[in-house]
Amino acid sequence: MLAIVMCGGKGSRLNFVEKPMIEVRGKKLIDFALREVKIVGLEAIFVTSKFTKKTESYLKNLGCEVVRGTGEGYMEDLFFVIEDYSIFEPILVLNSDLYYFKEGFVSDVISEYFKITSPALSVRYENGRPVGINVFDPFFDEQEEEIFITSEKVVLNVDTFRDLKVLGWTSTLRGEGEW
Repeated sequence: MLAIVMCGGKGSRLNFVEKPMIEVRGKKLIDFALREVKIVGLEAIFVTSKFTKKTESYLKNLGCEVVRGTGEGYMEDLFFVIEDYSIFEPILVLNSDLYYFKEGFVSDVISEYFKITSPALSVRYENGRPVGINVFDPFFDEQEEEIFITSEKVVLNVDTFRDLKVLGWTSTLRGEGEW
């Protein structure tokens, strides 16, 4: 299994800042994704875009494998990497803007994936909203997926200033839209 970490969003709901570079509790959000990938022991490809140049530079300086996607959208960039790398095995896809209250949560997700009979697993909150963690096999076209339910007390998808406030975030912005 390979991990693909999606890091190329525009950050439009947060004044167009690079969400992976937002610091929460002394670490960048991307650092939490790096930690989760390391815990499960997977090789990872980090997908950036023209909107996340600082994230791209940060990851390259850490020695990570980084691919710049098209920047046309989440699914377009994901399938660009799957095709470019000719991936035909199950993959773990993580958003880079997740805060993990439970260290090792991704390990729980992978364990669940190997228990199910469907080729896809989607992690969602109780209200059905996607978390930003999925496991699926790109060999199959359309896939029935099973749902793994979690809560925002386990992993938080940081999409809004309200989410940041939940984490006790104080601004690391120097000016509007700047880091």
